[in-house]
Amino acid sequence: MTGVDAGSGPAAPLRLRPVWFSTGLSMALGLGLVGLAGYAFVAIVGRVFGAGADPNDLTALTSIYLLTNIIGPGLFVALEQEISRSVSHRSATGRSIRPAALRGAVLGVAMAAPAVVVLVALWRPALGSVLNHRLSLLAALALAVVGSGVVYWTRGVLSGQQRFVAYAGTLHIEGSSRLLGLVVLLGLATQVPEAYAFVFAAGAGIAGLAMVTTLRLGPRQASDSTDRMGRSLMFLVGSTLLMQLIANLGPVVVTYRMPSDALAAGAFAATFVIARVPLFLFAPVQAMLLPALTRSVATGDRSAFRKRVLQTLLVIGAFGLLGAVLGGTVGPWAVGTLLGVPTPPGPLVLVLLAVATSLLMVCQMLQPALVAAGRQRQVAVAWVAGAVVFVGLLFAPWAPITAALVAQLAGPAITVAVAGLALIGLARSTAAGTTVEADGSART
Repeated sequence: MTGVDAGSGPAAPLRLRPVWFSTGLSMALGLGLVGLAGYAFVAIVGRVFGAGADPNDLTALTSIYLLTNIIGPGLFVALEQEISRSVSHRSATGRSIRPAALRGAVLGVAMAAPAVVVLVALWRPALGSVLNHRLSLLAALALAVVGSGVVYWTRGVLSGQQRFVAYAGTLHIEGSSRLLGLVVLLGLATQVPEAYAFVFAAGAGIAGLAMVTTLRLGPRQASDSTDRMGRSLMFLVGSTLLMQLIANLGPVVVTYRMPSDALAAGAFAATFVIARVPLFLFAPVQAMLLPALTRSVATGDRSAFRKRVLQTLLVIGAFGLLGAVLGGTVGPWAVGTLLGVPTPPGPLVLVLLAVATSLLMVCQMLQPALVAAGRQRQVAVAWVAGAVVFVGLLFAPWAPITAALVAQLAGPAITVAVAGLALIGLARSTAAGTTVEADGSART
């Protein structure tokens, strides 16, 4: 066991550093396995189906990869955060976590079922052609959605209990199961698209189900209200989708606005993807930050809350500075050499993208700080404000890449400003004696 058990006291000082060190290693290994599995999937299906009888099979499998990575996190990261917040708050205040975990499971089903229905409804107008008219690939995509719901629910419970090595175990199993399946299919020289799709789609569900048996929900107790979890989740789902829009829409619109200069648009898109890698690496930090902040709020430890927020800001600032320096010096060379881009963007573009990524990381830090205190509405307001500015500038009558860069800076900056003001207001209300219930409601 690592981390802090539900209801247990603080870890002994001599054990704290080894525990967090092992947690960091576990998280890093898990992220590496998931990332490697994704890369292996794209590389292997490209090799197997790139010169196949039907080149549309390769496009369909690539679409499975992209849709799985968009729909799963887009919907269910919010579920993980809400369960983590509620479980952590209940644990810190000595209440059973079982009602929150079970309510989260119900909400997960309520999210996954409509998502599958929407996918089926989109088969004729859109998905049929995207998936090369293979209904079995639609089934694989539906499996991926359901599996994402399972694994993010499991991660929410584990995160709320601060069992981060077990949390990392879901990443290990997700990545390893996909890699093992791909190796088997490649060894058997399988050329059936559905086989590869189901191997990739099943990874999240396998990880979630495998770790369900390790959950510690505690004894059954008289259930108290968890009704507000649904409303809280609604705000977080909206916030997550808007974050995905701000983080990913830029190169799509640039490509749309530059049909006569596909080379420049492609170079910008490739550079953009590389610049967003830190967001992927920051996700586990966000998962670890939320329950710690929630516990600080629940116990009234304002000093610990401020300390964690400031420490995280300093780390983001350091990484942002490093990214800007690397982008301005070796960035163009790296994009040209590693990505094979014949004419990479100039240093200024890479520096600005690095700054924009740092702003998004600050947004990802402020969100759990507000969520920990039950301020999900303010989180949604901040993302709406940022998204409105972002979309408006993205389609501004300037050069497409210039508009995209300005939008990438201004949109997250507005979100940071609105969320930051909300956090300042939270600090003042906390100083005035306002506390937050496990369902997110405030009490004086």
